[in-house]
Amino acid sequence: MKKLLIASTALVLTAGAAAADISISGYGRFGLGYTSADVNPMGGAASTWVEQRLRLNIVASTTSDMGVEFGAKMRMQYDDSNTMVAGNRAQFFVSYEGFYAQVGNITTALDEDTAGLFYATEIGLTDTGFGDSRSDFFAYESKAGNGNKVGVYGKYTISGVTLEASFINPDHYDLNGVVAGSVANDKTETSFVASYEGGPITVAAGATWNGAGIDGNDVWYLGGKYAFNDAFSAGLTYINEGESALVDLGSTTSIYGTYTVGAMGVTAYVAQIDNYDTAAPKSDTSFGIGASYDLGGGVKLLGAVHRDYDEETFAEAGVKFAF
Repeated sequence: MKKLLIASTALVLTAGAAAADISISGYGRFGLGYTSADVNPMGGAASTWVEQRLRLNIVASTTSDMGVEFGAKMRMQYDDSNTMVAGNRAQFFVSYEGFYAQVGNITTALDEDTAGLFYATEIGLTDTGFGDSRSDFFAYESKAGNGNKVGVYGKYTISGVTLEASFINPDHYDLNGVVAGSVANDKTETSFVASYEGGPITVAAGATWNGAGIDGNDVWYLGGKYAFNDAFSAGLTYINEGESALVDLGSTTSIYGTYTVGAMGVTAYVAQIDNYDTAAPKSDTSFGIGASYDLGGGVKLLGAVHRDYDEETFAEAGVKFAF
């Protein structure tokens, strides 16, 4: 009976696999990190550490007779200092020609950064950039998170133009109506982004209202990049930050450039913060420079050095391999 059950199960699984596409992809990275600050990115006191991450994306999809793709995605991720690894909340998606949509644990329009301008200053092994937005907003959750938070995301691309929109309800199941205060910030976050990529020009504009469910926490940005030739490109991004704990975070402006020769690339940036109501840091300016070397087969050597707004140094170097 056991043999019959096993054989029947194998037959069912094989038949299902023939009709669906199931894949595992992701990346691993490891290296060394350093900070001159009193607290490292993991919240500890060590000034040097071994940087580690393993990410596995599990995607299953199938295509209808009309050519519409339906699928679902889950992620497992290990980071520094984690004691265990568990899958995150599911994301469901539908794709047809230039249209793509997600439901559940979505990628938001702002965080997706299709044009690569919102996070343009991120460099190095851990994709760190002090020109990133300092505001709070929702994003795809790589680990187990708020199961009460559900979103919808849509993207349409045609002739180099991409339009994106997302909506996230952090209190979707109305737990606040049953358990008072179960969701501290329960406003629906709404985001829109429009971008264009054509020839040497890339431009984008986007906005988020009630970021991270915080009432009145509105963020918007403008960005542009120009490729002067195959080797050098430069750009500028302006972010009008939102409010955190009723404090205006002002704005963040970044300029950056990338130079590539063969397998080697170098990126540098300078970021400036202005008009904020928070306690003043030691400097309104941060900057960084990073380098990469492509070894082929999805393997890269990566390194970067930054000086943040508190005039502390953050540096890292290591290897990252995608699969």
